[in-house]
Amino acid sequence: MNDTKIETVREEILALFSHELKTPLTLITGWCQVMQSPKILGRLKKDQLHAVDVIYSNVLKLKSDIEDILDTNKLIYGTMLFSFENIEADKLIQRIIRKLRPLTEEKNIRVMNLCKEKTILRTDPDRLQQVITNLVLNAVDFVPRNKGVIKIGTKQDDEQVIFFVVDNGKGLPKKMQKDVFKKLVQEDSSYRRKHAGLGLGLFICQGIVESLGGTIQVTSKVGKGATFYFTHPKYGNVAKFSLLRQKKHMAVSELYNLVEKTRHDQRENEMIRRLREYIEKMKNDEFLRSLEKIKQLQ
Repeated sequence: MNDTKIETVREEILALFSHELKTPLTLITGWCQVMQSPKILGRLKKDQLHAVDVIYSNVLKLKSDIEDILDTNKLIYGTMLFSFENIEADKLIQRIIRKLRPLTEEKNIRVMNLCKEKTILRTDPDRLQQVITNLVLNAVDFVPRNKGVIKIGTKQDDEQVIFFVVDNGKGLPKKMQKDVFKKLVQEDSSYRRKHAGLGLGLFICQGIVESLGGTIQVTSKVGKGATFYFTHPKYGNVAKFSLLRQKKHMAVSELYNLVEKTRHDQRENEMIRRLREYIEKMKNDEFLRSLEKIKQLQ
């Protein structure tokens, strides 16, 4: 089997892996959201709602792990897609803070947006958000509950923007800092047992940042927290994509993935549409009468 055929088979397996695993997870998350809403199926008992919440959080974790595996593969083979537009960095950071608020509030962690001025740059907002979110989630794992502080901000000059995420966690030993961006690296085995994860988050951060034309680094002292920071050119340029340009099959792979991404989005939207239609049908009088009969039998 020649290299071209191997690459085609690999991409077909990846597409199948993506679709067959992500589609049922989309349905599970949809049904969890239905059961969490008292307006659709009625109010659940406290222990029932807790069970649904546990299912929902674990499905989201599994979905995130699958995305990490797929993104890692794309970075290795140089097939990750980027879509550029002009954004305001401070607004993006604020959206990330809002999105992660349930997690940070549950652990009573203070998250601060230190952006002092309006910063506009041309980037892929989804990929940039993925990097910052991964760095913040990494910090959440390290900072102390009830006393944790995470600071997110930017600095800029004429050519580039520097993003930084600072935490007051336990810090990283010097020997770990040079390897922390490698695949499947976590601080130690006890950390892996305490914090479930694939060890791909920082590798993905590095791959995306370098693909966008920047660099990422960490400075830390044990017991003094850590600072992760990365650079990003103000004006995104595909010619600077270091990982993509290393691959001779870049154009073919990008086209393939663009088509596959469009198909996947269409399938996912169709699944969501069907789920919503099904929910509406379930809300009719016949379903409500059936629910009443079930309650009478209990």
